[in-house]
Amino acid sequence: MSLNNQASESAVKEMKALWGGNLPTWEDYKKALKGGQVKANKALAAQAIHMKGIPKAYFIVYGIITLWLGFLLFPITALTWFFMDFSAWWILVSLLVGWFLVKVSREGHCQGMMVGAENNKELYEILVNNGAFLFSPEGLENRKS
Repeated sequence: MSLNNQASESAVKEMKALWGGNLPTWEDYKKALKGGQVKANKALAAQAIHMKGIPKAYFIVYGIITLWLGFLLFPITALTWFFMDFSAWWILVSLLVGWFLVKVSREGHCQGMMVGAENNKELYEILVNNGAFLFSPEGLENRKS
């Protein structure tokens, strides 16, 4: 069993413990999401960004554009530096910008997964059963939907 699978199973167990032995409903999730209480599993979000039900805009921007720019920026800059004459500082800058773009992509994956689950009950049920979300029932009783 991989580390990601163990983390997912642990998240499901923790959610069930927080919610009295059951997983939260889709309505509970939407209330918690509006209250900013939902945490997302980044490893699962990176896989879920490709699922049906995730808005295409999130997939295109965070699953393709920023992610690939983040991965390719440094090698392209290093290769360009080798053949052209410009300051080597650009290589360091490209490394930092690439790291930043990958971090933005990972956050975008999480946001896309949360928005997709908010809009699609079946997707939410698949994701919550796989440990994609973590939130507690505290404070939800007083919230209106």
